[in-house]
Amino acid sequence: MSAVVQSTIDYRALIREDGVHGTLYADPAVFADELERIFYRGWVYVGHESEVPGAGDYCVKMIGLQTVVLTRDDKGRCHVLYDRCPHRANRVTQQDRGNAQDLTCAYHGWSFSMSGELTGLPYASGYAADFDRSKAGMAKVARMGSHGGFVFASLAPGGISLDEHLGHGKRMIDELTGLSPTGRVELSAGWMKQRILGNWKNILENQVDGYHATIVHSTLLRAKQNWAKERDRKDVSPTRIEDLGRGHSNVDYGPLYRAKGKTLGWTGGVDESRLPDYVAAMKAAYGEGEATRRLIDGPPHAMIFPNLFIAEMNVMVLLPTSEGATIHCTTPVMLEGGAELNPRSLRRCEGALGPAGFLITDDAELSETGQIGAANRHPEWLILKRGLEAEEIRPDGTRVAGLMDETGQRAFWRHYREVMADGAEHANPERRQ
Repeated sequence: MSAVVQSTIDYRALIREDGVHGTLYADPAVFADELERIFYRGWVYVGHESEVPGAGDYCVKMIGLQTVVLTRDDKGRCHVLYDRCPHRANRVTQQDRGNAQDLTCAYHGWSFSMSGELTGLPYASGYAADFDRSKAGMAKVARMGSHGGFVFASLAPGGISLDEHLGHGKRMIDELTGLSPTGRVELSAGWMKQRILGNWKNILENQVDGYHATIVHSTLLRAKQNWAKERDRKDVSPTRIEDLGRGHSNVDYGPLYRAKGKTLGWTGGVDESRLPDYVAAMKAAYGEGEATRRLIDGPPHAMIFPNLFIAEMNVMVLLPTSEGATIHCTTPVMLEGGAELNPRSLRRCEGALGPAGFLITDDAELSETGQIGAANRHPEWLILKRGLEAEEIRPDGTRVAGLMDETGQRAFWRHYREVMADGAEHANPERRQ
């Protein structure tokens, strides 16, 4: 990466344990720093291996404002390449996804293998005999890795490992994949994309906010017969918010489902009798007791820093494009071995998170009005005090509090402050929060 001018913004002064300064949502200089320090130096979620299932498959993704291509070569290996022809810098792809023997630039016809090597050079006689084709391929990102099929990349050659970056977040991915009898999931249904005129951090915070649901989503909740009862009981819900460290957080609905003592509550209340093959496959794979536990606890509701959200049986990805705009991408999770459940997951994703969904339209509107408010100068400080004194610190260093507490937001801001203040956490594995 090229040299970057040192920022003059004092992030430690702008982020307190119980509040953040409003300029962090609206200042273009802050967004420029975020691109460099978070998206270009750290680990960022790119895509899923199932999106490129066969040799020659590719799909276009984003890391910050950088366009990259996730590919699979003829040896079954995945690669993340910069979508830039080394000749005249044109993008090499013309479609968001596809299958091809080579990736070919539309400008001068240079072509490249799925691992980035130059394979075709029109009118090659125009180049000197010592022209080195091996140095004229598509550039690869500095580092890439995966966990549970989820592919992450870093544009920086040095820094902490993916394993350390994920930390306790790995457990969230494992909880999702563990709902498949084979331990594998697919993101194969296609993506719904929505441009929201809001800051990416505001959208991220909303995903782990249990405080807003009965207010913002009251229209949906009124459709449920027990809405008033649930509204009144929210403060004593057994659901917990977890700070998993390194900016990751989770809304743990497991205690709520366990209190009800019924399997598959996370599916919307489907009875086991309607999914006999899936339930039988889970029990055969994990044993009666463990399968029952998984079928009760269900999937996570977890934010993996900085841009991946596992929203139970959905995956959301945040692609910030400026301080005031974010592309919000959503797809349902398809379980390998879950053919009976997958159509329901697809329909629920459409109904809640589609263009006219019951949930995403509410959240998008609040993100946009929040961005308008963030541009106002006063009051300068935004409050993050809810549940601060009630947080319990577990032996493993994670924190937990109640459903309506702002533990998830504070989890993000604690880590954000460390990364943005000096970037040392990316470079020094010994540093701790």
